[in-house]
Amino acid sequence: MVTTVHWPDDTRIRERLIRSLQLELEVVYAAKSPGPTDCAGLRFIELRGGRLRRNLLALRLGLQRWWDVLVLHDPETLPVGLIARAARSKPVVFDVHENIPATALTRDWAPGLLRRPLARFLARLLRFAERRLTITLAEDGYQELFRDPHQVFPNFPDTSFYPDPAPVGDGTVVYLGDATLERGLGTAAEACWAAGRPLTVIGRASDRVREAMIKTGAVLEFVGALPNAEAVSRVAGASVAICPLRDTPNHRDSAPTKILEYLAVGVPVVASDLPGTRSLVGRLSGVFLVAPGNAASLAEGIRNAAGNGVRAETGSQAPEIRARFKWPESAVRGFYRSLV
Repeated sequence: MVTTVHWPDDTRIRERLIRSLQLELEVVYAAKSPGPTDCAGLRFIELRGGRLRRNLLALRLGLQRWWDVLVLHDPETLPVGLIARAARSKPVVFDVHENIPATALTRDWAPGLLRRPLARFLARLLRFAERRLTITLAEDGYQELFRDPHQVFPNFPDTSFYPDPAPVGDGTVVYLGDATLERGLGTAAEACWAAGRPLTVIGRASDRVREAMIKTGAVLEFVGALPNAEAVSRVAGASVAICPLRDTPNHRDSAPTKILEYLAVGVPVVASDLPGTRSLVGRLSGVFLVAPGNAASLAEGIRNAAGNGVRAETGSQAPEIRARFKWPESAVRGFYRSLV
């Protein structure tokens, strides 16, 4: 299991895929420093240095003979997978976490004039890779990136360790996940200031994002990244949870499963009204959909979500959420067992 970019405690990789697979298979996990918080049951290989060096180290691992299945998670490791597949003739899995070409359209590191050519190149690279690699998807919507249908393991939560819904919240608003302006955290800070609610951010936030949020005058707590079990326990105590995505090509049709984590512990949710979000949770109780990128609309949603009776209704729905949206652990193990 190799990632050169993701945080080693990435929920899909460490908490879902690896924990499912290590019940039956030996898992070796290669990721950047400092490694996962919990290395129990797996061997960890640290990928040191910058992105280029980490990818060269990943390539060296891919060319070794001891592994039976190689699993990759980052677009820049696609060449690693293609070379390893050609050299070793063993199964190589590429797990698609997002709409990769659409993501390229919003990346700050890519000059504006190069973003569309980069997106087209990545789209062609994915089509090329699917003829040689085994593709798995985190969402049904990513099927459109490929010619043929591929196995979908929806990024639903593993709720086996989730706490029971709390009867009341602590008055705060919480956001779980990487904190970026593209994901609406600037708007979120403005909205919380307008609603008179403190905002807790559980996830990585750059200095640039922190400075932009602090300028709004909102009361903020930056917790940093936590393992999923700790993060969800913090979420469970909040009064309102938010998913303030901006309307970008990558977000428009995606299914933000963090909302399911919020609802599974009984916390009302305010989320941007985007087609993917509406399709996933639009008819569930305790969900308030608001205009993307609009701080006033988000603030009003926060007030409504914190209203009388909303938390009790959301909490009563939590068992249904846990049963309906569940990480397909046995299907994951069966799929990888067949590759081995």
